Amino acid sequence: MRATLAALLVPLLGGCPDREIAGVSVDQGTVTSKDIPAVPRHDVDILFLIDDSLSMKEEQASLKANFGRFIDVLEAIPGGLPSVHIGVATPNMGTSAIDGTKAPSIGTCVGTGENGKLRRLPGGGASFLSDLSVNGSRQRNYTGTLAEAFSQIAEVGTNGCGIEQHLEAVKHALDGSNPENAGFLRKDAYLAVIFVQDEDDCSLAKSTLFDGNPNDATYGDAVNFRCAREGMECDTPDTDLTVIGPRRDCHPKYDSTVIAPIDRYSDFLKSLKGDERDVFVAGIVGDPGPVETIKKGSVTVLKQSCEYTSATGEKQFAYPGIRMFDFLAQFPTHNTSASICREDLTGGLTQIARALAAEVGAQCFTEQLADMDPDQDGVQYSCTVTDTRRVPNQPDEELAV
Repeated sequence: MRATLAALLVPLLGGCPDREIAGVSVDQGTVTSKDIPAVPRHDVDILFLIDDSLSMKEEQASLKANFGRFIDVLEAIPGGLPSVHIGVATPNMGTSAIDGTKAPSIGTCVGTGENGKLRRLPGGGASFLSDLSVNGSRQRNYTGTLAEAFSQIAEVGTNGCGIEQHLEAVKHALDGSNPENAGFLRKDAYLAVIFVQDEDDCSLAKSTLFDGNPNDATYGDAVNFRCAREGMECDTPDTDLTVIGPRRDCHPKYDSTVIAPIDRYSDFLKSLKGDERDVFVAGIVGDPGPVETIKKGSVTVLKQSCEYTSATGEKQFAYPGIRMFDFLAQFPTHNTSASICREDLTGGLTQIARALAAEVGAQCFTEQLADMDPDQDGVQYSCTVTDTRRVPNQPDEELAV
């Protein structure tokens, strides 16, 4: 059950105190609404999917160093830090595919990889961090600070499979197929999934992606490009990615038989909650463009879409996140993204934390509300409160006004 409150937009401040409100153009005929749960929740399960491939050393270090900024934002929510579960998984699904096949092990791509298992605290500790508010006190399953504990489970290394199955790994982490992950996902908590990656999703429908001769010097580049060619396409100027040159109007390849469709994963996440608005997704990922194919020796490859120089003076880069941006867009008002091509990920982490805080902590209007009778002293609002029963896959039932 949710209480739905509607009010006219306006030139005067309405909603929560202690928030900075920017000036807006007022449309006196506009009505805005805000859904508020009948029983407010302050619980959120946060899954970080952290790329553990060879190119992620610098980005992982920045994530761990700046995670405290992420927590600082959540602690500033009215009522303090929500009751949180925080888990970490990697995109390493080895050479496995959703059709049940596995290619022979190739380098660090072995079998089913980590298969979505949550990373444990050292010494056989908990498989996720739990920090709960119970009767005015905190109950934790870790020692030290939350940032220190996160740094331990986020130590995923850089020896993971270079074919990153980000979306399939999230599904395995949350679909109940891993007994070790039991208890992480709570029925009545918000769910936030946050991706940190420098290559696009390559969730496999078939393991034939790995076909070829692993002893060939060009094998790695060829397999990576096959992932791009099977996972995305661009409408301008040519859909054939093997043709060298820049591309525009790029999107997932909807008829791919090798790479899994995006809606397999967006539909799955939405199905976990009675209301899909209880799911929040975010990514610190490679810029979606520019997209260009180039020659690397005798092999066609996808060019990086962004780059930066790390604190150690090394060139770091990322590839176009075409599939990931399409996935995020499946949650139109409950997503945010930031570029991973930054020496310091503080900005991206803070941006994501603020967006998540707005989902979990804000139970009031952020727009300015209209004074319906400016000739009267004080502000005269026009509000309607509707009590609504919301049942999945059924029309909303209005109970009272």
